[in-house]
Amino acid sequence: MNIVKNILLIFFSFLMILFFLELVLRISGDRPRIDNLGRSDDPIIYRNENKIGWVHKTGKYQFKPWSNEGKITNFTIEKDGSRTNSVQKNSGANVLFFGGSLTQGWAVDDEETFAKYFQELNKDFRVLNYGVGGYGGYQSLKLQKKISKNLDTIHHIVYGFIDHHEVRNVAAGSWMYLLNKYSTRGHVLVPYGSIENGQLKENPPIKYIKIPLSGYSALIAKIEKRLMKLKSNKREKDQIEISKLIITEMSNHAKQLNSKFSVLMLDSSEESLSKYSIFFKEEKINFIHCPFPPN
Repeated sequence: MNIVKNILLIFFSFLMILFFLELVLRISGDRPRIDNLGRSDDPIIYRNENKIGWVHKTGKYQFKPWSNEGKITNFTIEKDGSRTNSVQKNSGANVLFFGGSLTQGWAVDDEETFAKYFQELNKDFRVLNYGVGGYGGYQSLKLQKKISKNLDTIHHIVYGFIDHHEVRNVAAGSWMYLLNKYSTRGHVLVPYGSIENGQLKENPPIKYIKIPLSGYSALIAKIEKRLMKLKSNKREKDQIEISKLIITEMSNHAKQLNSKFSVLMLDSSEESLSKYSIFFKEEKINFIHCPFPPN
């Protein structure tokens, strides 16, 4: 009888500890895992892709205003997966843009992407914008290799880099959590890079680990996030070097295509600019600093 009482005492004590930890976490701001927080009425412009994670889905889409003062945004994806360009030339040497949402023009109308304005200023070239929301350098590299197989003359490849690509390149736990949180946009599986014997190793897509009841418990959600952090911890320590290897691979691939290669430093910190500019000069990679204008 005493054994049963002791077991019950231990069991209820354990439950009280869990309840206390849950309460403390909730008071400190932690919450259960949230899925599909994206705007429910937004169109899905991505589809899953086995090797790259996700790619654009051909079609014409409209997004409701992003602010009270905003307007409806037209977002058109061509059959080749590029963002439409109303002033695009039908012939001429191709200039390809790769990168994430800043390059793609997320929340920007078809008529207002910087790739469209670049086309207007460079009438002798055919500008193709293959920027994809959520991409880092690693996915951009894989898309670059895929797209270039179907094009004859590539004059220039341009990669739009931002600091956060370092985290995306290694599928950091924090990035996986955010993608899962906004997964209504189609972000589910993420390929990533790592280092093996000093070389870039390509890894297949992985997805966010979900522990049962983490959608109801802040404590279990915390454990879930910690597991993802531990799994990506080693890669995150090497994320700068991995990002440099990715950019070097993009540059080398461009050379194989007899194409020029440039990096646009978009929305990058002064620390990042200093760090990468030395690397670019050593590797003889052309780069352009494009800071956001002051408010």
